[in-house]
Amino acid sequence: MIDRSQHEIPADHPIRGFFKILTERGMGQLNLRDRDTIQYITNLLTEFVQIENMYRIQDESGRRLQYLFEMLKQASSEMSPTLRRDCYKHVGDLTLFNLGLFPEHLSYGRHTVSPDYYAETGRRSYTIVAEMDSSPRSVTIYRKLSEQFEQCVIGLNWVKMYINDPFYQYMFREFDLT
Repeated sequence: MIDRSQHEIPADHPIRGFFKILTERGMGQLNLRDRDTIQYITNLLTEFVQIENMYRIQDESGRRLQYLFEMLKQASSEMSPTLRRDCYKHVGDLTLFNLGLFPEHLSYGRHTVSPDYYAETGRRSYTIVAEMDSSPRSVTIYRKLSEQFEQCVIGLNWVKMYINDPFYQYMFREFDLT
């Protein structure tokens, strides 16, 4: 199951523009300037500002799943193609986000995960989404995310460095972007 009660941040909220600038700069470090990819990652960062959006996949009892293996098990269970696609999309998004911003999280807690396994799972999840999607534009975006997964992770590593920069921390406080 997927919790569809997504906590949305308004389209005109300053944090969207802030994340877009950071994403453009991070991806620009790698000469990746594809507008669709930058917009997708900007939306991902904005969506995951709300922690509830990171753990939308639930088991049959309604418990939010936190571990990758649980999410993959749920995605492979009996469900509609739309729900399966959404599960794999979420797995791709979560792996990209965690590898890009919080790679240290992979070796924390009871379930240590290899970064290579995590990246392969994210890449494969986006490939599955591309194969299941019916919109040509979406298919193209998810194929790009799959094929350029590692570069997107490195771009997000740059975003993390920018966020940790004292200037950007000042901007967060000054414009109440927390």
